[in-house]
Amino acid sequence: MSMGREIVSLLAANGLGEYEVDLFLNFLPETPVVCGSVFETAGAAPTAGFGVQGIQHESPAVQIRFRGEAFDVEGPRVKAHTAYRLCMTQWGVVLSGTKYLTLKPMQSPYILERDGNNRVVWAFNAIAEKEPSATI
Repeated sequence: MSMGREIVSLLAANGLGEYEVDLFLNFLPETPVVCGSVFETAGAAPTAGFGVQGIQHESPAVQIRFRGEAFDVEGPRVKAHTAYRLCMTQWGVVLSGTKYLTLKPMQSPYILERDGNNRVVWAFNAIAEKEPSATI
């Protein structure tokens, strides 16, 4: 499973949405209006272990976004900050069969955009250090 899907599962398990209902992977649809998404983005180079061939740990990244109703700044902000804090609790855990050493936000949540319908999107980026995913 990809890191993006692993993070979507983490967010869903913590009450931040339901996959393919109001929580999506790699796109933010026009409807439902109130929703979130995890976008897989560029991370950092993988690392090898001493005496171990191939990748021991990889460092992929995601951007986590939440959108609210027109003119609602607080609703998506609260969800983004909840997800932001949740990421910082994921140290030495297994998510969907993959061991995560860390899952660190790269900055505090911020307003990414206000779309043509005055819906505010809050976002933040997070980078992981993890073992290669159990499945691709």
